[in-house]
Amino acid sequence: MTDEGLYGDRLAKLFPMIRDPNSGLVKSLQKGTFAAVRMAYSGPVGDPTLPSPPDEAFALCLRLRHQRAETWLDGRYAPKGALKDETSIYDLRCETIVHFYDPFDFLYLYLPHNALSELANELEVGRVQYEVASGANFLDPIVVHLGRCLLPALERPQEANELFVGHVAMALNIHFLQKYSSSRPGNRSPRSGLAPWQLRTAKALIRANLDGQTSLHRIASECGLSAAHFARAFRVSTGTPPHRWLMNQRIEQSKALLANSTLSLTEIAIKCGFSDQSHFTRAFSTREGTTPGRWRLIRKD
Repeated sequence: MTDEGLYGDRLAKLFPMIRDPNSGLVKSLQKGTFAAVRMAYSGPVGDPTLPSPPDEAFALCLRLRHQRAETWLDGRYAPKGALKDETSIYDLRCETIVHFYDPFDFLYLYLPHNALSELANELEVGRVQYEVASGANFLDPIVVHLGRCLLPALERPQEANELFVGHVAMALNIHFLQKYSSSRPGNRSPRSGLAPWQLRTAKALIRANLDGQTSLHRIASECGLSAAHFARAFRVSTGTPPHRWLMNQRIEQSKALLANSTLSLTEIAIKCGFSDQSHFTRAFSTREGTTPGRWRLIRKD
């Protein structure tokens, strides 16, 4: 799930100032063609970024602090917003150069054109025309919410699971199509849930891979569906998205082991798909309102 040496490093090469590890930060995740990178710099401002190479993709840059900057797109000056929680959208077919005048901290979300086109086909909206000019700035609360959902995963990539990152990536792509393209899904009949055999298949795959490293696309494929259709139908059938159902299964299995075994908390954490005991404790406490150790003591009293 981590993107060491891949998209995060590729992006960082365009930022000469961030090479100092004492003042620069680059953290990234990748799920298929989707990538999320958090980039921060607290040192003195200086040279502009290097020109970006052409790419068939959009970049959504969500500012996590107020930061002033200027932008040039294919050599033309373009105003750049400075507000915290504002998003700048770039069509990466344009050469982009940014000159920062403040330390910066932003989340960079990479959405390839081909992934958007494939999703548009799955949603049956046909060919889309994008209605956003490169470098445009928006206060988009949905991008803010979805982007901030990824920040804990970027801080602890070993705890991120394929289902969760895939779910957020798909939500971002769907939102981008709905808000920033000229085609919109028409009025459609309500979608039904999964067929009984599909639900059994999906649940069995998730239970057999509690570490969360089985992708949404693989589970959907086993059910004979696209990832977008599967995610919607699974939620209709269970009342919860796949990644949340996975977490519920982890917690339920851990409770059975806490009550009926002498395994240590570390052993239970690993058996139930958590990265370590601290990850287990945080997730368990969030759902149950108490730590697993205390829960075990109460059950045995």
